Amino acid sequence: MESIYHVNPELDIPIYQQLVDSIRAAVKTGVLAPGQQLPTVQQLSDTLNIARGTIKRAYDELERGGFVEKAQGRGTFVRYQPQSSESRKERAMAAIDALLDQLQAMGLSASEVNIFLNLKLRQRSEQEQQVKIAVVECNPENLTQMAQQLRQIPRAELYPHLLENLAQYPYQLGEDMDLILTTAAHAQELARLLPVSRRVTPVALRLNPKSMGRIIKLRKGHRIGILCRSQRFGALLHNTCLQFAEEAHVEEPELLSERPDLGAFLKGKQAVLVPADYESYCTQQQLRQLQEYKGKLISCGYELDEGSLLYLQEKSKRILEAKSI
Repeated sequence: MESIYHVNPELDIPIYQQLVDSIRAAVKTGVLAPGQQLPTVQQLSDTLNIARGTIKRAYDELERGGFVEKAQGRGTFVRYQPQSSESRKERAMAAIDALLDQLQAMGLSASEVNIFLNLKLRQRSEQEQQVKIAVVECNPENLTQMAQQLRQIPRAELYPHLLENLAQYPYQLGEDMDLILTTAAHAQELARLLPVSRRVTPVALRLNPKSMGRIIKLRKGHRIGILCRSQRFGALLHNTCLQFAEEAHVEEPELLSERPDLGAFLKGKQAVLVPADYESYCTQQQLRQLQEYKGKLISCGYELDEGSLLYLQEKSKRILEAKSI
């Protein structure tokens, strides 16, 4: 029971909504089958140690959404059934017939109806043809850089997510995403987290050539500092320096949030590595101190490799074409 009916009181998301999201996902994936009975309000209240009113509110919300039905005196049962293509066709044809009747009652000819419908379809197509791309990474520095690069893709609507946030609550990832991207290192983990079976597209990241070129030129005896927003990003830069500037003395990364005054940190260092968009992470004092720094300030950013970017551009193009049909 706990794997399906699980809540986390420490999240900012209401408990009833967490229940709604987890049960709805279990129903959609078939973990809870049509006709299967859910625990009673009292049973779930006792198991999760939360108020019965909270359970009832969640069940009421699921009933309004058509996912469960309540049978008086018997309990609450799963009722969700995916619509067949045939039933969707029948409903669509009935709706079209009703619309045509209304338009003909207005005195419009068949050719006028055809012109107006095509015009409205084109207008809606132009408004709705967006490729919704979820971007997931383990650190905010790479997440920002990935999102900036993906804005090159025409009509891309981006939804960045930190992996640790999705691990706490995977239901925040919208079900209407056309693409879900993450680095190859996190693809399997992300696929396991998602409440609905969905394909995750792995992409490859690399340190941009300009940053790499400056790191390679660091010399023996140089003291190298690393400033970052997250320890994960700092660890990436630290490992890169150990590999490609092995003769330099590379110190452990430090967080900008823990170094309000950079004076002592900068002293005696020949080079300092910072994230590509470090300005957005710095206070005014830190920014001034970095601007006045006399050593090498190496801005480091990771980017999608050419193969990944070309693949995503082509994939997005095909998605847009499919939406326009």
